[in-house]
Amino acid sequence: MKVFYFLLLMFFAQFSFAQKTFLFPKVKPQGASIEQLTPVNWTVIETANGDLNSDGTEDLAIIFESNKITDEKRTYGDNHSEIIEETQKPRILAIYFKDKATGIYRLSTQNNDFILREKEGGKLGDPLNQIGIKDQQLYLRFQGGAEWRWEMGYTFKFENKDWFLTSAINLYFNQNTGDMTERVYDFKTRELFTTVGNLHRRDVANRKTSEVLYFSQLRTFKTFKKPWAWEIMPNVYL
Repeated sequence: MKVFYFLLLMFFAQFSFAQKTFLFPKVKPQGASIEQLTPVNWTVIETANGDLNSDGTEDLAIIFESNKITDEKRTYGDNHSEIIEETQKPRILAIYFKDKATGIYRLSTQNNDFILREKEGGKLGDPLNQIGIKDQQLYLRFQGGAEWRWEMGYTFKFENKDWFLTSAINLYFNQNTGDMTERVYDFKTRELFTTVGNLHRRDVANRKTSEVLYFSQLRTFKTFKKPWAWEIMPNVYL
C-alpha cells in the first residue's frame, strides 16, 4: 500500500509540473542603462532610441529574449484564444520614457505577446525585421514565409496615456512571380488602401483601390494581442 501511495504521489507531482505555464518576469520599472533594465536570464536582441512623448528626450524601446527555451501558448486568428503551443524562446517588448532631469528610464509599458518569436517566420527564419522610433511613433516590422512571403508593419503612438495602433501595412507576395496584394491601413482617418498586381511591375500591372475602415475603437497593445490575430475584415488578418 505504501508503494501505491508513493507512485500516486509521484504521478500527481509529475502532472502538476507538466501543467505549469511559463511566467514572464516583470521588467524593472526604472534604470539608468540597458544593462540595469535587462531581466536575469534574458538577453537584449533589439533596441531603438527616439522621442516618444514629445518632451525632446530620447526614449528607449527594448526587445528582450529569454535565454531558455520553453513551451508557450500563442494566439492565432481571433485575438483571444491561445490555441497553439510552441516550444521556443519567449520575447518581451519594453518601452521606457527617459526623465529629462535625471536621465533615468522609467517604464511606460511591458508587452509579452506582440513581438513574434524566432520560429514564427517560416522558412525565412526569424521574422523580426525592424524596430524603430520616428516622429514620436514606434515602428515594428516583421517578415516571413517561403515562396509566398509576407511583410507586416505596425505603428504605435503614445496618446492619452496609452499606446494606440495608428497605421499598419500588410504585403503578401510570390517571390517567383511577383504576384502581390498590399494593404495599407490608416486608423486615424479610417481608410484602407489596397494594391493588387505585381511586385516587379508596379506602375503598369497594379490596381489600386481605397475604402472606409470599419472598427469600433482604436486598438492598443492590450486589445491587439499579436500579428495575425485581428480579423479586421472577413478572411483578412492583420
